[in-house]
Amino acid sequence: MTLSEDFNLMIKEGESLTVEFKEKYTSKIDQDMVAFANTIGGKIILGVTDLGAVKGEALSNRMKAEITDLAQKCDPSIDVKISQLDKVVVIEVKEGGEKPYSCSSGAFKRLDAVTQKLKQKDLRILFDASTARSFEQRPCPGATINDLSLKKVNEFCKNAGIKILVTGKNISNIMRSFSLVSQNELNHASILFFASRIDSFVLHSQIQLLVFKDLVGVDFFDRKDVRGTLLEHFQEADFFLRRHLSHGATIVDMKRIDEYEIPSVAWREVIANAIIHRDYRMSGTGIQVKLFPDRLEVVSPGGLLDHVTLKNFSAFSNRRNEIIADMFARLKIVEKAGTGIARILSSSKKAELKTPLFEDLGGFFKVTLYRPVIKAEIGDLSNKGSPKSSPKSSPKSSPKSSPKSSPKSSPKSSPKSSPKSSPKSSPKSSP
Repeated sequence: MTLSEDFNLMIKEGESLTVEFKEKYTSKIDQDMVAFANTIGGKIILGVTDLGAVKGEALSNRMKAEITDLAQKCDPSIDVKISQLDKVVVIEVKEGGEKPYSCSSGAFKRLDAVTQKLKQKDLRILFDASTARSFEQRPCPGATINDLSLKKVNEFCKNAGIKILVTGKNISNIMRSFSLVSQNELNHASILFFASRIDSFVLHSQIQLLVFKDLVGVDFFDRKDVRGTLLEHFQEADFFLRRHLSHGATIVDMKRIDEYEIPSVAWREVIANAIIHRDYRMSGTGIQVKLFPDRLEVVSPGGLLDHVTLKNFSAFSNRRNEIIADMFARLKIVEKAGTGIARILSSSKKAELKTPLFEDLGGFFKVTLYRPVIKAEIGDLSNKGSPKSSPKSSPKSSPKSSPKSSPKSSPKSSPKSSPKSSPKSSPKSSP
């Protein structure tokens, strides 16, 4: 790939965990240097706006000397590589080996595409668990470019809004731009996202989806074990819950908007967090998504990081897997860093549901989202009457109820739907 092609690729991908655009040079770039050194490294591109418009910047001897001086004044000092690339200036910063790093303005860390300032008291919390976060960055033994699926990489780029055709000629550069190469070898994160056969390298990358008839988790009527990419884990879990949770619909501007008994924004955030924050060093186990008549539980291997407690964890955007988090952020699956827990709580409150429960189980982390109060008998599910919900649906379900669904139903009625309601009272339970 030529320098021009490399530059065009960075512009198309936009700002990310490892790329920061600056329209002009300023002395404040030492904050971004520190942030990259404290995370996994990255590039600062001078002469490009936040929206990716190339304005251009010329590298003079004076500018190069000032940038080098800023890097040397950081504590500890940071080694940077400065170069002119086409019309812009590129400052390459490697991940530091003496974290935490700081500059005259304080300490910073990279979160998604944002440089965030850290408080001094938070530094130990954010960097003590560096070994637990390293699995995704470690080279995957025996993995080569031929083990990756071009189809999966192209689908990812399309969903991320990156307008580029990935081929056998440029896939290596794409992997590097996504930080999926470590020590000139594919790392585990590349395999978790794009391998044709993930179980050939990471056998324990799986998510289990279950629906129970009872409240204690003994009698289940639907189950699916998903082995595949992390994006496939998320998509399958999302689709599974959409099949099994009751929902209604409202019409806004001539468009149908589905409203589920548990807000989809809440369960999508919980599942994404489970995938992003799980400890992939733990083999023999995987993520579990368990739907009960009264609640939804998501259990992920890997408890809270050291010095993070249930009292303060919502205040920190500290991630066990920075690369995985960045890949999900590129797809807009997770929103602005640090807002996930608040979004889960606020959406549940708005739906008038019981407050979600977060539990550190010592090696595992569990989040419980509650369904509306059920007036039916224990063991019944509010939407099991749908013939499409599961091939193992209870024989009590009636396929005659679904044709009476109507998009004109009020969304407020869906949480109250139950299998004992007459077909006229629960038109929103069908998928």
